Amino acid sequence: MAYTIDKNLEAGMKMLADGKKIDAGLKLINKSARKGTTKGKSFFEVGRIIREGVPGLEAKPEESRRYYDAAVSQFFKENRDSMDNRELGDYFNYGLGTEPVNLEKALEYYDLSASQGDDEAAAKAAEIRKSVDSKKAVTVVEDVKPVETNTAVSEATPVAAAAVVAGVSNVPSQASAVTETSKVATIETVPAVAPVSEPVQDETVKIQLDTDSLLIKAIRLIDDPSSTLKDRADGIELAKAACDEGSLRAAVLLGFLYEGNSSLVAKDYLVSKKYYELAVSRGSASAEFRLGRLYMNSVSGFADEEKGHQLIIDSAHKGYSYALNYLGDCFREKVSDSKNLEVSYRYYALAGERGLGLAYHNMAEIDASRQQLELSKKHETYAAERGYLPEEGIQDPLFNSVHN
Repeated sequence: MAYTIDKNLEAGMKMLADGKKIDAGLKLINKSARKGTTKGKSFFEVGRIIREGVPGLEAKPEESRRYYDAAVSQFFKENRDSMDNRELGDYFNYGLGTEPVNLEKALEYYDLSASQGDDEAAAKAAEIRKSVDSKKAVTVVEDVKPVETNTAVSEATPVAAAAVVAGVSNVPSQASAVTETSKVATIETVPAVAPVSEPVQDETVKIQLDTDSLLIKAIRLIDDPSSTLKDRADGIELAKAACDEGSLRAAVLLGFLYEGNSSLVAKDYLVSKKYYELAVSRGSASAEFRLGRLYMNSVSGFADEEKGHQLIIDSAHKGYSYALNYLGDCFREKVSDSKNLEVSYRYYALAGERGLGLAYHNMAEIDASRQQLELSKKHETYAAERGYLPEEGIQDPLFNSVHN
C-alpha cells in the first residue's frame, strides 16, 4: 500500500500516538492543514482530534463535522491515494460530517482503496457487506408468518441498514429514519451493529438534509475545480435554498458573493445588503461587520459612514475578531495621539485572543516600533500559529486553530 503524507502531519500524528509533546503535535498538524501538501488528510486528522479529544482538548463531536467536511472538499481537489479513499469511506460509513450515512458510497471508496492495496479498507468493505447480508436475513425471517408463537425474532421494526463500527469510537448514530418506538430485531447469530439510515433518495434530499448540509453541497459545487458553469449555478441555487430554510451561514455567503466577490453572480450591492441584513437578524456578528463595511463603501449607493461604523462597533462588542482588528486599525491610524496607539494595541490583543493571527502580527509591528524586539518576535510566532501568512501578508481565510 502506497500513500503520501505531509511530513508535519506525520510527525504530529506520531507525537499524539506516543502521548508525548501533545501541544507540539497539535501545532504540527495544524500547520499541515494550513500549508501542507496533503491537506485532505490533515483536515481529516483535525476532525478526528476534535471528535475524540486529546489530553488538554475536550472532545467536541459536533464541532468536528466541519473539519471532516473540509477534508472531503480537499480530497476532491487532490489526486487521491489509498489512504484518502479509505478516509472518504469512513466519512460516509460513520456519518462523520454533515452528509448522511451512505453505505453505497462508503463501499465505493473502500473498494477503490482496497484496489490500491489498503487491507484495512478491504476489511471494512467486507464488514459492510456482511452486515447488509445479515440485515437481509433478518428481514426474510420477519416476513415469514410462523405457525408457532415461540420465535427468536421480535415483531419490532428491523434496522434499515447497519454498519460495524471498527476503529472509531463514539460514532454518532444516524437513526433519523427510525422512530423512537422502533427496536432492532434480534437473532442470536446476527452480530450487534449500530443502526443507520438508508441513503437519502434524490427526490427527498432537500427534506432530509439540514441547512448546513445543503450549504456544504453548495460550497463544493461552487469551489470544486472540476465543476461546470451549470454545477456552480446549481451551487448558488442550493445556497439560496439553504438561506430560505433559515441558514445564517448561507445568508452570509450570498451577501459575500453579491458584494462582487465572485464571477458567478452579477455584483449587486442592494442584494448583498439584503442578505447581510437577513444574516444579522439571525444573529451573525460576521454579517454585521460586513454590512458595516458595505455602508462605508462610497460606491454602494447607500453609503452611510456613521451607520457603518456603528454596525462594526456592534460586531466588535459581540467579539467578532475581524471587527476588533478593524477598530484597532482605526485607532492606529490616529498616531498623533499616543493614547490611540495603546487603544489600538488593546483591540488587536482582543482579536488575537479570539484566534486571529493578523491581529498578533499588528501587535508585533507596534512592538517593533517601540523597540520591544523580543516581544515582537513572540507575537509574530503567535501570528504564524494562528493563520497569518507572512509571505503573502494576509490571514489564511480557511484557518481555524484546533485550540479554539
